[in-house]
Amino acid sequence: MMAEPLKNQFDSDVVRLLAERFGAHPAEFDPDRFASTLLDEFPALELKERINLVADVLAEQLPDDYSEALGIVMDVAATGVDGFAAWPLCSFVERHGVDHPELSLLAMESLTRRWSCEFAIRPFLDQHLELTRTHLRRWVHHTDEAVRRLASEGTRPRLPWGPRVQSLLADPEIGVELLTELRNDDSETVRRSVANHLNDLSRAEPDRTVEVLTAWSDDPTIDPTMVRHALRSLVKAGHPGALSLLGFTTDARVRIESFAVTPRRISLGSAIEMTTTIRSTGETDQRLVVDFVIHHVTAAGSTSPKVFKWTNLTLAPGESIDLTKARKIQTASTRRYHAGLHRIELQIAGRPVATSHFDLVDTS
Repeated sequence: MMAEPLKNQFDSDVVRLLAERFGAHPAEFDPDRFASTLLDEFPALELKERINLVADVLAEQLPDDYSEALGIVMDVAATGVDGFAAWPLCSFVERHGVDHPELSLLAMESLTRRWSCEFAIRPFLDQHLELTRTHLRRWVHHTDEAVRRLASEGTRPRLPWGPRVQSLLADPEIGVELLTELRNDDSETVRRSVANHLNDLSRAEPDRTVEVLTAWSDDPTIDPTMVRHALRSLVKAGHPGALSLLGFTTDARVRIESFAVTPRRISLGSAIEMTTTIRSTGETDQRLVVDFVIHHVTAAGSTSPKVFKWTNLTLAPGESIDLTKARKIQTASTRRYHAGLHRIELQIAGRPVATSHFDLVDTS
């Protein structure tokens, strides 16, 4: 069963809540027109389109003076509007406040405690980089973890759903400066954002990412979970520096005695089972990263590889191990399956060591 689309959580109840809260202000705001305008358009729109439309309709009905309009937005936020309902308030600043950067950045400091302003800050990084950096440098020491997280999350080079910011791609040290201050943050949420930011950085600057984390590794208080999460893509890619930093073998010496995938023909929603026997041919203990790669068939008939985690293990010289892994082949929010032959590779230390396949015959 497919999960309900996320956009359906931003529905008529949220719209009516916003209509009620904004309608309580003495301005030319018409709550009935606000709600009807949005709900007429919503069925054809995806989630972010709905959010942006709310922000734009707010801008149409609030006073033309941005400072006055922003004051009303902040008053409404202060009534306890949070979660999905607060997202359009952040989007209002993002889409209509770029020409008023100081006011808007101060507003984000408050709004991000109700819903992250990680998307809202992107155009300010694009158009007002130095002013925005001034605020970010202050925010890394903020008492509220949501504000500290914004400094890391909002500057991610490849923020999901977020527009690319050329300055962040051109100069990764903009982000690294902030992450260095946040690396030992008390909040696990902030540390996870630091890890995700570094994982983004690793796509373009793998050696620099390892260099940063190697420098941090001298700090005995560094969170090892954060380091592992930051290096997850480089570990799957078999980057020697990342493997070495985490204590894994970089040049695995093994013999694959078997690797099989069953059943060979499946329908969408069914599961495959992978089995393998791995024997060490090394002369010392080896700490191994074991993954598998599914080469998904695309709509155009080509294939697109995706690496998935299997396990980490240690093998003594001559030792062997039997492994089993099941995976359900089903549509997800980030992937659609297409019929055809799907190749699967067993991967150790980032290198393919054996191959099998399954045939997806029914995708209905």
